Amino acid sequence: MLKNVRNFFFLILSFAALDQISKQYIIYKYNINTSNLNSQLIDRINSFLDLHLIWNKGFAFGFFQNDITFVNNLYISLMLILILVLIIYAFKINQRTYYFCFSLIIGGAIGNLIDRFFYSAVFDFIYLHYLNYDWYVFNIADITISLGCVLIILLELFSKKTKSKNE
Repeated sequence: MLKNVRNFFFLILSFAALDQISKQYIIYKYNINTSNLNSQLIDRINSFLDLHLIWNKGFAFGFFQNDITFVNNLYISLMLILILVLIIYAFKINQRTYYFCFSLIIGGAIGNLIDRFFYSAVFDFIYLHYLNYDWYVFNIADITISLGCVLIILLELFSKKTKSKNE
C-alpha cells in the first residue's frame, strides 16, 4: 500500500513536471513574453502541426474569457477541490491501475493550475490540423488529463464486463 501511494505521488509530480517543462521550454526557446498574454503563431512544424500560443483565460475550450479574475479564482478553487476529491477517491479504490489513471488526471490538473497561479491563464501551444479539419490548441497537461479519463472509462467498461461474467 505505502509503495503504491509513494508511486502515485511520484507519478503525479512527474506528469505535472512534464507539462511545466514543456511549457518552459517553449517560453525559453521562442522568447515568449509571459506578461502580456498575447496569442501568436510560434512555429510551423509541418503540414499538420503548429506551435500556436494561446493563453486560455477561461475554462475548457476557451469558455468565459472575459472576467479573468473571477474565472481564475473560481477555476483555482474548483481544481484544488477536484484534486483533493480525486486523491481521496484513488485511495478508496486502492488499485495500482487506477492510481496510474488518476495520477495522469491530477498531474495534468496541477500543471494547468500552476499556469493559473503564475499567469492567470493556461498556456496552450499544440495545434493539430489537417486540410479543413482542426482541433483546439492544447498542452501536455490536457493530453494527460484526457488520457487518464479515457483509461478510467476503459477500466470501468472492462471491469463491469468481467464482474458480470463472474456473477
